[in-house]
Amino acid sequence: MPDQPETDPLALLSAGVAALGLSLSAAALEHFRIYLEELKLWNARINLTGLKTDRDIVIKHFLDSLAILPFLDSVPSLLDLGSGAGFPGLALKLARPDLALTLVEAREKKTAFLEYLVGRFRLTGVQVVQAHLTPSQARKCEPKVAAVVSRAALFLPRLLEVAAPLLAPGGLVLALKGPRLAGLELETAQSAGALLGLGAWQTHKYDLPISREPRLLIMARKEAQP
Repeated sequence: MPDQPETDPLALLSAGVAALGLSLSAAALEHFRIYLEELKLWNARINLTGLKTDRDIVIKHFLDSLAILPFLDSVPSLLDLGSGAGFPGLALKLARPDLALTLVEAREKKTAFLEYLVGRFRLTGVQVVQAHLTPSQARKCEPKVAAVVSRAALFLPRLLEVAAPLLAPGGLVLALKGPRLAGLELETAQSAGALLGLGAWQTHKYDLPISREPRLLIMARKEAQP
């Protein structure tokens, strides 16, 4: 396939956001412009992402993160587990400044990047935590949050073991996965979820704007204490 022509990244982002049925403020667009530039600058020194071009970063990081925004609706607090360079959590915060956000990332260099951006954007209501959370540690975390999200960072049953104790009753866990999720992984997660007090799974298949690459979002709600 021939290389796609480069285009203005903000125009690409705006087109993708419109295709998702969303809108971004002028301030948010400016933040995403800075995010893109800083990600490339830091990536030249430390390995934040394997994506190098503006087009790939806009579509596969920014738009991939923003695609789940409608599923968060009026969720007041979100914890991003294995946030990496801030996807999807930080991108969602730029679109929804009212969101109380916790970014959990185990690697020091990536948490340094996240802390830098939070300061650069002067964001409030954001906590960056350098940790590799275990289920026992998660059970001790307070306050509980309304939603936990993770983008392909953990094997699904393991994600649930960590996410469920972090959730308030009625809270939502969202797992962003590729389109070819193994049946065994999902079946094991369904069994684990029932023991952890999570309700029935919902799966949503969608395509990324512009590139039309398929994605899968898996969601479950914490209905009762296990």
